[in-house]
Parts: sequence; C-alpha cells; structure tokens
Amino acid sequence: MQLPSRTLWAVIIVVGSGAVGCGDDDPPLQCGELVTELSTEGITISGGCARLALRPLVRIDGVFHGGGDDGTCEVDGSELRCPAGGAGEVFASVSGSRLEIGFEATTACEVEVLALEGTGRLPGAASWLSNGFQSWSQSGVIALGDRPTDGETFAALALRGDPETLRTGEELSNWYTFIGSPRGPDVVIGALSTERLRPWVQAARIERDDVWVRIASGGAGEHVALEPGETLNGESFHVAIGDDLADMLTSYAAVLPTRRTGAPVDPEVGWNSWYELWDSVDETAVRENAEIARVLLEPFVGSDVPLRIVVDDGWQRRWGEWEPNDKFPSGMDGLASDLASDGFEMGVWLAPLLVEEESSLVGEHPDWFVEDAAFEHIVHGSMRILDVTHPDAAAHLAAVISQIVGWGYGLLKIDFLFAGSYEGIRHEQVTGMEAYHTALAIIRAAAGEDTVLLAVGAPPLPSFPYVDGWRLGGDIAFDPIGPSWYFAVNQARSLAARWPLCHAALCDPDPLLLREMSRDEVDFAGWVVALAGSGLFLSDDLRVLPQERRTWGLDETRVRAMMSGTPSVPIDLVPEDPPHDLTNQMLDLITGENSHVLPTRWTTPAGETVVLNLTDDVLQTDGDDIPPRGARVIR
Repeated sequence: MQLPSRTLWAVIIVVGSGAVGCGDDDPPLQCGELVTELSTEGITISGGCARLALRPLVRIDGVFHGGGDDGTCEVDGSELRCPAGGAGEVFASVSGSRLEIGFEATTACEVEVLALEGTGRLPGAASWLSNGFQSWSQSGVIALGDRPTDGETFAALALRGDPETLRTGEELSNWYTFIGSPRGPDVVIGALSTERLRPWVQAARIERDDVWVRIASGGAGEHVALEPGETLNGESFHVAIGDDLADMLTSYAAVLPTRRTGAPVDPEVGWNSWYELWDSVDETAVRENAEIARVLLEPFVGSDVPLRIVVDDGWQRRWGEWEPNDKFPSGMDGLASDLASDGFEMGVWLAPLLVEEESSLVGEHPDWFVEDAAFEHIVHGSMRILDVTHPDAAAHLAAVISQIVGWGYGLLKIDFLFAGSYEGIRHEQVTGMEAYHTALAIIRAAAGEDTVLLAVGAPPLPSFPYVDGWRLGGDIAFDPIGPSWYFAVNQARSLAARWPLCHAALCDPDPLLLREMSRDEVDFAGWVVALAGSGLFLSDDLRVLPQERRTWGLDETRVRAMMSGTPSVPIDLVPEDPPHDLTNQMLDLITGENSHVLPTRWTTPAGETVVLNLTDDVLQTDGDDIPPRGARVIR
C-alpha cells in the first residue's frame, strides 16, 4: 500500500532536541518538536528528519480492509474513519502520546486484527528490537530485514510453548520495539493495554532510510464476533521519536499499568531449591541449605534483612495436585512454621493454571478445562489448562492459592503462566488475553495484597497489574545440563532487550550459580544479576559447594546494585553490526562459541560503568583489562 509523504494525524510525541544525522555522511540535523496532522489520507508523524505515515486497518476472514483501499477515509472530529470492505468502519484517535484504534461493524463479522500500517523515513535505521512473548522467549536487537509475508507473520503469532521461546525473531516484536541506529534518531512503539487482543509491532527496511511499520493487536487466534452497530476497541499504543533512546524507553515504562506504582516491594535475598536439586528436593535439603545460606549471605546484606527460602518444583504430589508429597513429612505448613521461627521468610513454586492429564481433577471435572488447548511439557507430558471463566474452576484456583498462603508462604513463584493466554473454547467465550487477566486477578485476590507474586514463563504487560516480580529471561541451567557461561550471556541479552520493564516490576534474572563455571564466568554471571537490580538469590546445593566458591560473584559493589530495585542501563543500545536473527544459548553451548550480540557497557544506578567481555580474549578498555568471559567495573 503506497502512503503519501504528506502529514496525517496526531500522536503527540515527546521528542529529544539533540543533534541527529540524516545519513552516515550528512551533517547533523536538529530533531525538533514533532508535527502531527490528521487528514483524509491518513496520519503523519514527523519531527526533524524522521517521519512516520500510518493508516488504520482491520483483518476479517483473513483479509485486511481499510486504510483507504475500500473507499476514501474521512476526518470525523478527532477521529480518522476508513471504510472496511463493507463490514464497517475502522477508526483511530489520539490523546497525548496514546494511540487508539477501533472498528465499528455494519454487518455481522468476526474481527481478527486491528492495526495501523505504513511507511516512514528514519535516517540510518538499520536495527530493531524483536521481543518475545513471555519470560523465556528469545529477545534482542536484530537487523531490519525484508517485510515478512502475512503467512510468515501469522505463523509466528501461532507459535506456542517451546517453539515460541526459541524464536529467531525476524517476523515481529511482542509488546514493544524500538527502531533506529547507533547515532539516532530512533522510534519507540509500545502497547499500553492488553485487555483483549495480543499487541505486537513489525518493522522492515524498504531502502536506505525508509522503513515499513505495522502496529497491531490480535492475530494470535482471536476471533471477536460483532453484530451490526457493535464496536471493538483495539489495544492502545505509545509512540515516541527522538535522539535519546534510553530516555524514551524509560518514559514508555513509566506509563505502563503496573502494581508497582501503588504497592512497591523491595528486592529480596535468599535461596531457591531448583538449580541443583531440581525436583528431587526434599525437606531436609531445604532446612540445611537455609542455614548455610544465612551464613553466606548475611555478611553482604546484614542480619536485619530477612532471607527468603523458596521451595521450587518437586514438593507437590503432581502438577495440579498441590499437596505435599512424602519427601516433606512435616507438611509444607510444618516446614514453613519451623523456618519462620528461625527467622526465615518462605516462598513456594507452583504452576497454578496447569494440571497433568492423569490427575484425578481432570477425570472428575472435565468441564473445568480449556477445550482445544493444552501444553506439552517436555518431561511431564500433556497438561490441561484451567478454564478460569468456569465458576467452579475459578473457585478451585482461588482455594489452592489461599491454602498455600495459609501454610505460611509469603511469596508465590507462579510458573508457566503463558498457557493461560492460549486461545481455546472456554465456558465464557473470551479471548486468551481476557482469560489471562481473569486468572491473574483471581490469584492476586486469593493471595492477598501482602503476598509477593513472582510471575515466571509469563507475558510481561498483562502480568504487571497483578504481580510484584517478573522473570525476564530463560532458565540459566537445565537438568542434566549444569551452569554454563553461555546461559549467563543469553540472560544478559534478555536484560538488554527488556531493562525498561524492570521499572514496571522487579525483574528476576534467576539466581547466581556458583558451581562448575570459572571464577571469571561466575563474576560475569554475578554482574548480570546485579544489572537487573532486583535482588539476590543462590540456588546451588550449598551443602556440597566447595568452600572457596561460596563468595564468588559477590562483593559490596555488586550486592548494592542487586538490592537497588533499579535496573542498570545499557550504554550502547543499538549495535553497529546487528545480527540477522536471534541465536540461543543451546546453539552456543553446542558450538562452544558465543554468537550473541548485546550491549557490553552498562551504567549502574550508582553511576559505575560495567563492561562485559563476551569474548575468549582479554578485552582492553579505558586502561582496564577485562578477562575473557568476565566483567568488571572500569575506572
């Protein structure tokens, strides 16, 4: 679709005023105040040498309509309205930096996607952020490529579970993105709401300085039925153009709906059972590791900071039957009571929305589960998904959460939440996003306001109104694969892609593992945890950890950053030589060579500059030598 270069609309966007170049060899231009206009031909957003031109579209029965292709668009007050193939009108409006889109039906139809699409001129733009759907999904900056086909786009949106986490990222970015170059200017586009449809953004390179952009919600299997006269509102988006990318990303995070605004929690310190004991954890191991963790961690955080002991997967009878097994003879309540009397706070893991196919719950209540949707666990097999729109299933979920909190667990590590967003047939026909919000609201209400909720395997934006913490990346070891530096590098790239979200929730980068890796590799991993600024947990079996390793990766500077509650900021957000797609830690582990591209220089909340060495050679920077696979604060 050809778009005019003339102006079109009104997304009032905050723009930086620094100097930016319109080309690699051109003199710098001033990126001044943005000019926006609304006309019958669409929406233009321009400022200095950057410009975007967009038109609203709706997808019905697999075909996009609107944008002037089905008849002339018209300006109606503050809205742009475009005919949409006889099915109705697609419209858009703006308030401040908030962009809205909707569709009004004139015939009975099912809406699949609402979008704004068009072209822009962004001098020097060569890269964009491709963000995954949930915690474990590969995320990072890649090169602007060719425009994906709709077939490629909707195939990517249809990916679920492990295939989605291993995404290579060329087709789309979930939730938000930025587009630009190391020298700017840059564009930030991000969803502000997630109430009904899954938000995503696409970007592609047309030719030098020219880009194609699509800002959309829906397309992941949503089919919203409308009768004549009914209206569907899409998700809201924030857009900004300027030359201070870090500031624009921070500003975007500041307007996200989040529980942290009214109920912030402090970063925590403690021990988690998962990353060596796996699901063989037992009561004795928890008790003994708790005492050792206190000895190791109190010198760094002080005796007045309570330690949190988290019992991970392996305590329950089976997934969906959240009662203690025989490895916990004191019961989960007895264990919590004993450790609380010793001064510890308690946490526990569960996957509240998944139930093993063989569970009696499935046999007794088959109508409690989403039809045409399941999650295939690599170890435990097929999992059914609780249908939280069924009143009895919702009551069951609330009772489970209330019981566990009543046992004495003030932190719930709620895992595999992404499954709650799957499209499927439910008791009430809602979209996956609507069901997800319902599930998280039930969990929060049942847990109470004082219980800390840590969301893992979770989409970020729809979780933030309910949870206190969010896992920002993939796991840092697998059973039987132990700790590896390549896992820490992958986590660092996830943090580099998602650090703005760590202003909206505490971002869990996973614990610091002290075994198997070299001291420099542990130092690197320690700095990855510190750069997230969201707390400090250990997860080795401390009973067998060699004495000399027990303080690796820890020092006053790092622990201060870990407990700051604020993420560090990458200095070079956009790489000079972006990769074509996203690699993953397993490929690097197999080849024995890092292929991840991410910022290596970071600024901590205290103002230190931290340098990560992603190579197997000594890195000389500013008079400091950074050891291979290591990290250091430089002078």
